[in-house]
Amino acid sequence: MIGALLPLASLMLAIVFLMSGHGLFSTLIGVRAGAEGYATETVGLIMSAYFAGQIAGVFWCRRVIRQVGHIRAFAAFAAIVSVLPLGHAYLVNPWAWALFRFAGGASLVGLIMVAESWINERADNANRGQVLSFYMIAYYAALGGGQFLLNMGDPTTASLFVLASALFSIAIVPVALTTTKAPPLPTSVKFSLRDLFRLSPLAVVGTVAAGLTNSAFFGMGPVFAGGIGFSLHQISWFMGLTILGGLILQWPLGRLSDSMDRRRVMVGVALLIITASVGLAFTAHAGHYWVLAYTVLYGGGAYTLYPLCTAHANDAVTAEQRVNVAGGLLIVYGLSASGGPLLAATVMGRVGPEGLYLQAIVIQTVLVAFAAYRSVKGRRLIVGLRRRFQPIPRSTPVITRLAKDDGDGDPED
Repeated sequence: MIGALLPLASLMLAIVFLMSGHGLFSTLIGVRAGAEGYATETVGLIMSAYFAGQIAGVFWCRRVIRQVGHIRAFAAFAAIVSVLPLGHAYLVNPWAWALFRFAGGASLVGLIMVAESWINERADNANRGQVLSFYMIAYYAALGGGQFLLNMGDPTTASLFVLASALFSIAIVPVALTTTKAPPLPTSVKFSLRDLFRLSPLAVVGTVAAGLTNSAFFGMGPVFAGGIGFSLHQISWFMGLTILGGLILQWPLGRLSDSMDRRRVMVGVALLIITASVGLAFTAHAGHYWVLAYTVLYGGGAYTLYPLCTAHANDAVTAEQRVNVAGGLLIVYGLSASGGPLLAATVMGRVGPEGLYLQAIVIQTVLVAFAAYRSVKGRRLIVGLRRRFQPIPRSTPVITRLAKDDGDGDPED
C-alpha cells in the first residue's frame, strides 16, 4: 500500500491545495453574491454555469491531455483556475461571474481528470480501492477544511479571492516538480447514453437525483444558511460539516453495499436524505445546532448516492463496458447538476430558504418510487459480474476509467 502511495505523494499534495482553494472559493461566491444583493435566481444561474462548464470540459480537456500530456495539461488547467477568483474580485457582475464559473467548471474537471487517471494508472486491481480511498480522504478533508478559510478575511473585499487564487496556483508546484513518470496518453473513448439506461435504469435515475441534489446544495447552501440568519463563521461550519458528513459515511455505506443488494442501500440513502431534508426544512429557524446536526446526516447521504449508483451500474457490465459506463454516468451527472442550482434557486425564490430542502425531498422521493418500481419488476443483478464499491468524490464524478481501462482493451460502443 505504501509503495503504491509514495509515487503519488506529489499529486496528492496538489489535490489538497486544489480542493482547499475550491472549498473556499465555491462557498465564497455564494456569500459574496448575497452581500451584493443578487436575486436568488441569479445566484442559481451563476452556480449552474459551473456544472455546464464541467460537461464541456469533459470533451475539451480530454483532447488537451491527449495532445500535451498529463503534467503540462495539469499546469495549464490550474493556471486558468487560479486566475478566475481574481476575475470575480475585480469584475463584480453576475454575467461575468457566470462566464467565469463556466470556465472554472471546464478547467477543474480537467484537473480531476488528470489526477484520477494518474491514480488509476499507478494502482492495480489488488490495491485500487485502498488508493482511491486515500485520495477520497484527502479530497474531502481539503474540501471541507477550505470552508473554514472563510473566517480569514472579509468576503466583501478581494482578500479571500486572492487567497483562493494563491491556493490554486501553488497546486501547480508539486506536479510540475514531480519526478514520477506521467501516465501514457489516453485514447478516444465512445459511449452511448441509451445503452447505459437499458443496462442500468436505476443507476441512471439515481445519478440524476444525485446531480440535482448535490449541485443544488453546493451552489445554494451558503444562500440557505445566510437566509436563516447564519453568520459568516456559522456558514463555514455549516458547509464544512456537510462535506465532512459525506466523508464519514462514504466508506461504511460502501462496504454495506458490497454485502447486500445495492438497490436496498440506495433506497436507504435516499430515505436518509429525505429525513435530513425534512429536519432542515422544518427546523431551519428553530435553532442553529439542529441545523448543523441534520446537515451532517444530509451530507452523509447526499455524497454517497453517486458512488452507489456507479457501483450498481458496474454490477451488470463486462470489463469491456466499464469505460462506457463511467463516461455515460459522468455526462448524466453533469447534465443534471447544471440544472440543480437553478431549480433550487427558483423554488427558494418562491417559498424561502427552506425550498432548497423541499426540492431535495421531492427528488429523492421520486428515486425511492422508481427503485420500488424496479424491484417489483424483478430485475435481477448479475452476481458473477458484481464489482467492489469504490468511494468517489462528490463535486466531480469519477473519471478514472476515461483514461485507462485496466488493460482490458478498447471498449465497445
